[in-house]
Amino acid sequence: MSVKAKERGPIAVLCLVVALAGSAAAQPTVVVGTGDPNVDVPAVQAAVDRGGNLLLSGHFSFDRPPSARAGSIYNRMVTVSKSIAISGMRDGNGDLPVIQGGDWPFLIDAGDAHVTIQGLHFVGPSSGAIWIYSVAGLTIAGCRIENVQPTVEFGTEGGQANPVSVAIFAGANAHPPNAANPGTPENFSGTLAILNNDIDVGAMPGTQTLGIAMFAVGRSPDMEVNILVSGNNIRNVNEPAINFRVVGGRAYAERNLVITGATAGTDAIRVVGSGSYVIAHNTIDCGWVSGAVVGIDVIGQPPPMAPASGVIIVDNLVNMSSPPGAVFNANNAAIEMKGFTQGNSVLNNRILGRANAAFAMVAQNQGMPISSSFIANDLTDFQPALADIFIDAGVTDTFVLGRQVSMQDNGSGTVLVSRFQ
Repeated sequence: MSVKAKERGPIAVLCLVVALAGSAAAQPTVVVGTGDPNVDVPAVQAAVDRGGNLLLSGHFSFDRPPSARAGSIYNRMVTVSKSIAISGMRDGNGDLPVIQGGDWPFLIDAGDAHVTIQGLHFVGPSSGAIWIYSVAGLTIAGCRIENVQPTVEFGTEGGQANPVSVAIFAGANAHPPNAANPGTPENFSGTLAILNNDIDVGAMPGTQTLGIAMFAVGRSPDMEVNILVSGNNIRNVNEPAINFRVVGGRAYAERNLVITGATAGTDAIRVVGSGSYVIAHNTIDCGWVSGAVVGIDVIGQPPPMAPASGVIIVDNLVNMSSPPGAVFNANNAAIEMKGFTQGNSVLNNRILGRANAAFAMVAQNQGMPISSSFIANDLTDFQPALADIFIDAGVTDTFVLGRQVSMQDNGSGTVLVSRFQ
């Protein structure tokens, strides 16, 4: 061997050792469920604390009392505080690993980190399955969440009288944001993606049950977020299946399937307050028995909060399938603008079934919708109890372009351009 070759020997060995060490570090941690919560919860917490890649396999029980970390008021089972990808390993039958019970099985408090949770099956969690308290990038994908148990605790945290549950919640404060409770929107940044999850909330009378909710997430212009809620199957709720309230940045709800179930309810998809929103290509079956429900509801908040403006609702299929005998009120519509809203557009949607109106512009808190546009929507198979379009007193500058429709217009500045086909 030459002197030159000998000189290279130790360097080559060192490089090999470093490469092997890097390869070992990249190997995922695997945790197998035992069905004993006193084993499973600490084991998952210890693995999560290591960060990196974590694979869960088998049946986990989280059925024991939750805890709150020092300095926090919110209970949870496992706290995620650093960058990690948590993935489920399917068993020999192709089933996802099960996480049974638990009051908030995962709470993500990782303001400077990216977190991924994918391929887990949550059964019967209390309050919710995943709470995102702070994060700098998020993916929740391919999970199943079923039979979420409402709790008085979470209802109280959100200022509600009834027990409340939400399958996936993002927000540093459970209270809906308003001028008195603005939340902590700067806890969030980056892209937050909730994709292709199957969520059967399991609505119960006397409770408030939601699918995916995001309250005061992102701050403009310095801590903006990009939110994508897409491809999710959400059913059996009695509050919004998708609820965006005050987003600093952009939020998209696309290609979701929402089947409300038949219990009393409110809105299938709700948008409240400031943010840039696109609600597109969703399929909604709004079958609640109450006559006050809405398929897609856009709500503007009073000053000093910013209005809901520039919302785009396009290419959705909304079936208002309330049972025969339902008595509709003025707020019952497939798509509604309410309160302080301006410059919102409703384009190329198809409305089916029965309701008071297909589209409604309604006054709220002394606020009036301004400059709403309804263009090329298909109402062929819709039966209104009142009119295709309801415009409340004080609403201004509504523009309608499409096939001939019936209208109750109590507003001003309405422009109707009908196309006969």
